[in-house]
Amino acid sequence: MSGEASKGKIDLDHAGGVATLWIDNPAHRNALNNTLIEAMTGHYRALAADSACRVIVVRGRGGIFCAGRELRDLRALQDADNATIVATYDKLKALNEAVWFCPKPTVAVVEKYAFGAGATLTSWCDIAVAEEEALFAYPEVHHGFPPSPALMALFLAVGRKKAMDLVLSGRRIDAREADRIGLITRAVPAGGLDADLRKLLESLLRSGPDAVRRTKEFVWHSDEAGHRAAMASAVDSISLGLASPQAREGIAAFFEKRRPHW
Repeated sequence: MSGEASKGKIDLDHAGGVATLWIDNPAHRNALNNTLIEAMTGHYRALAADSACRVIVVRGRGGIFCAGRELRDLRALQDADNATIVATYDKLKALNEAVWFCPKPTVAVVEKYAFGAGATLTSWCDIAVAEEEALFAYPEVHHGFPPSPALMALFLAVGRKKAMDLVLSGRRIDAREADRIGLITRAVPAGGLDADLRKLLESLLRSGPDAVRRTKEFVWHSDEAGHRAAMASAVDSISLGLASPQAREGIAAFFEKRRPHW
């Protein structure tokens, strides 16, 4: 496969408040290249500002999540000047930021495997569900370069010791181990993956959009603040949230035994 077709694409399905981004690069097992990274970043940014979007899900076409980064891109980049290399990785940073700082819940659904950049993308999502046999790995060290863009999310998810084991060895783990160490939210039998996702989405869509946004904003703040400052900020966060119109509607709906109107 050659030309534009070989670059793959990011498909968008948007219905019922749920936007699903599909990685579609079958020639390279859904590996991410520069074109796909920029396209996905654009989608996350647009959906973050779209009031009709309540949840963003990322999946891979053909029963494969993502094989990592297309190494042919990286091989070509090795002959570029340093400014070009930095600019290219700035685009990956932009994707990580678009996912992590998205005001909507972000969900990764992993089938088959999530390697390298695919595992990093999963790490930056709020929630990750995977079929039990799915494999995860950060194999960059096997190719001679560090998996630096993954480390901050990994430290938050699994802690330093587990993270260093994964990134220094490059070893593969299955979703059951990924679940045990906190790399993903949960592992489920392959046949139950879609049913688990439907149940998750139902729960997320019941949540007040304003409360979700405020919760995520507080998480971002507390990640960067000391405990004392985060505790003080929590008072402001919940006080403002409780006085909001959506909180009034949510509490009223509870007493009136009905679903809230968001």
